[in-house]
Amino acid sequence: MIDSIKVRMYRHGFGDCFLLQYFNTDEKVCSMLIDCGIKWNDKVEGVSLKSVVNNIKTLLPKTAEGKPRLDFLIITHEHWDHVAGFDPKGGDLFEDIQIDKIWLGWTENPKDPEALQINKNLKDTITALGIANSMFTEKLQGDKESGHFDMLYKGEDIYKNRKNFIEQFNEVVNLYGPIQMDNVTQSGIKFKDKYRISKSSERALNHVKKRIDAGKSSVEYFDPGEVILNDLLPGIRIYVLGPPKSRLLNKENPSSGQKKEVYYHPGMTAMAGFVNGVLSLNDDQFSNMDSGRPFEHYKKSIPEKEAKNKKFLNSTYFDPEEAWRNIDHDWLGISGALALQMDNDTNNTSLAIAIEFIDSKKTLLFPGDAQVGSWLSWHDLTWTIQGKNGDSKDIKIQDIFRNTVLYKASHHLSHNATLKELGLEMMSHDELVALIPEKQDSYNGIPYKPLLDRLMDKAKGRVIFSADKNHPAEKILEKRPNSLSINEWGKFKSNLEIKKMFVEYTVKN
Repeated sequence: MIDSIKVRMYRHGFGDCFLLQYFNTDEKVCSMLIDCGIKWNDKVEGVSLKSVVNNIKTLLPKTAEGKPRLDFLIITHEHWDHVAGFDPKGGDLFEDIQIDKIWLGWTENPKDPEALQINKNLKDTITALGIANSMFTEKLQGDKESGHFDMLYKGEDIYKNRKNFIEQFNEVVNLYGPIQMDNVTQSGIKFKDKYRISKSSERALNHVKKRIDAGKSSVEYFDPGEVILNDLLPGIRIYVLGPPKSRLLNKENPSSGQKKEVYYHPGMTAMAGFVNGVLSLNDDQFSNMDSGRPFEHYKKSIPEKEAKNKKFLNSTYFDPEEAWRNIDHDWLGISGALALQMDNDTNNTSLAIAIEFIDSKKTLLFPGDAQVGSWLSWHDLTWTIQGKNGDSKDIKIQDIFRNTVLYKASHHLSHNATLKELGLEMMSHDELVALIPEKQDSYNGIPYKPLLDRLMDKAKGRVIFSADKNHPAEKILEKRPNSLSINEWGKFKSNLEIKKMFVEYTVKN
């Protein structure tokens, strides 16, 4: 029976990579990897993603052919800071590792019609955002070079604000990998050569799926409400929390009241119109698509290049002194809201799980980057388990929260990825420890200080960051928090190992 789990959080930068090693006393029973990624263009000196994977290899048993063998690979969702390590263009770091079982959420199931629709919408939107990103950048550079901002009141401030918007916008787009030149997306969308999109996260996930198609790995897709019992995990029960199966759940954002579930779908008219409008810039590719233009069927538009050749327009609308009146790119402003929505959409497709020791009920919570909509959906679920006497018992999420002794902070401890009354406040176990895969100054508002302060209270100071210099893991062992007894402090220290490459915490049954 498994009586301990060593959870190794790697310290390579802003991104998730967790190796779980399951033990029966001193004998390793099996290994599980949850994600392996890093934010685009991020790094920690001396701890590369390649060195992380090499470290993982040293901990895995060998096959008869001498290959490292990983029992379980869980990929929570398609963001670069969770899947970068699987990108074949990054050196194929996992090429010589045999992966026996791959676990994915139902949203990746090619046989699920709703999953197919959700993924198509996500791919279309990623493409539209990439194109909008290029258009914004091109327009800003052109206006700066032409002296456009010199003619505007507070033109320099306007330029700085637009530049800042593009930089922040680019950060969200890069969640799907480095922006690059490509001719077609995985879902078949073609676009003009001058536009750039980010599809590396899609390529990385598809590269993993090729193992399945080739029969090298088996795969399971999980629905919320399932209970996993596996012969390789004796004494362990796993609850599947998300992704939520409904796209229309109401959710309560702790900072701004109630909003709808964040799954993107065609019924969201404004966003769908924007996506179609951007994609229809390639008129030859999307001649049958509704571009979202309000008067498309009544008056044919003309391309900007052709319009500039019109004498009247050239002397009026395109007169440099009238540039401040131009509105050609104003409609792209909605892309900021769309980018944030896309981030939420993908995060809420996270495969979220809770790993329980059957005997003690102690639970390890790994929610991926699940945000508010997903968290709320867990409260509608019931997991039916078999008791020791063969009788059935219903488990609710509050039971899981109450027994949580290790919490992998969702979405790097952002403000809308850990519920308050319906989440953290329910985590009441005396042994609660939190692990936060995060690096300083990566995104504004992460980590969210009020949430961090409360997490510190709930975990009695046992909150460990991976790569944040403002919260160095090494300092956590320097002084016993007043909230911990001498016995609790000694137990915590004995279960914690801190190295430059990783932090490892052992959870015992």
